Amino acid sequence: MQSIMNSQSVKKTDGKRKLTIKNETKNYTVYRIPLNLLYYNDQNGRIATYISKYYTDGYTLEKDTSEQLEKYNDALHTFIRESNPKAINMTKENIRRFGQRLPGVVLQDGRIIDGNRRYTCLRELKQEGEDVFFEAVILDTENGIDERDIKLLELNLQHGEERPVDYNPIDYLVDVYRDIVQNKMFSIKEYAVSTNKKPREIEMAVKKSMLMVQFLEFMNAKGQYFIARDMDLDGPLQEMVSILNKDFKKMDFMELANSYSEDKAIQSDFLRIRNALFTAIFTNRNAKIDLTRYIREMGKSLIHSHNREVFLEEYEDVVEEVYESFQEEEKVTPQVVKEIGKKLEPVRNKGTVIINNKIMDTLVTEARKKPIDLLNQALADLKRIDIDQVNRLRGEDRKEFDKAVIQIRNLIEEFGEEK
Repeated sequence: MQSIMNSQSVKKTDGKRKLTIKNETKNYTVYRIPLNLLYYNDQNGRIATYISKYYTDGYTLEKDTSEQLEKYNDALHTFIRESNPKAINMTKENIRRFGQRLPGVVLQDGRIIDGNRRYTCLRELKQEGEDVFFEAVILDTENGIDERDIKLLELNLQHGEERPVDYNPIDYLVDVYRDIVQNKMFSIKEYAVSTNKKPREIEMAVKKSMLMVQFLEFMNAKGQYFIARDMDLDGPLQEMVSILNKDFKKMDFMELANSYSEDKAIQSDFLRIRNALFTAIFTNRNAKIDLTRYIREMGKSLIHSHNREVFLEEYEDVVEEVYESFQEEEKVTPQVVKEIGKKLEPVRNKGTVIINNKIMDTLVTEARKKPIDLLNQALADLKRIDIDQVNRLRGEDRKEFDKAVIQIRNLIEEFGEEK
């Protein structure tokens, strides 16, 4: 595409917008740009799941001709509106009344880097007969600005500035996965700085994104991120990371999932636990339960209990049935997910019984052992008492100590002596 700067219809304004690029902050000129010279950014994280569904449905996004570009913009326009119609309506009404207050950022070829929502509102106002233009800074990638600089700027504008970010959690995970794991564009530390978050928050998001990708592969639905969005997986994935971190905290979840992993024993443990949790998420996705809490309880009472190995062995057949049902499908769609769910209803019931029974076994065992645990804790506390300090006690302190000892002896006698 040619540079929109060459178009006589692009007009310079008196406006400026301060941007930080390559660690240098300065004011950039704002231009008044006709809407037909611009196009949406298909890497916009807010609509990643919508685009994945569009591709899955057999459509493509081309923009080589003016006709293709119009169809491309219409499709992404729909996704942006569907992603948050309330925000679109509010922004649209605000622009109608007061005009576009915050300039966007575009590249010289017309790609919008910041301002996709404002552009959507302006397109709708244009269709309604309003005489509107998009006001934005125009960045020239031929002047040393590369894709990494553009992405850093985009992250900073969307996350770093003090304005609300209305990302769907799954769309955000797709963005994190692409930028850090897939394209290796940023380190966790760099991403944290650019998005004004703490490194541990980004580390959690990275691991969640890895599990999201692996879950879709488990379902034979690679790259179909809209399935993860429709299943509202953010909470369950968060619990999965917490569960897996107890055994595999310092390990890369992607390496553990790949066939070239060096430690096969550790990899086997990881995959057995991961797949059991994936299966529980799928089979209980429509159950009238709090799925996040359910996975948390599985972690506490099954994965991190004495029952773990027994549970994993009993649940293995359920995992295999679910996994194989998806792998046998040539193409997994939302309809296929529903059909497999219905077909596997007996398997789901079997799995639920196993999970509930094993959780109950754990709770009963813990309740039975509770007195022993408390007594052992009390014994450990008693052993911490320094005898020399006891011998130095005088007056009221000594009387209080002796009184406590008598109470302990009396309590022990109440327990009795079972043979």
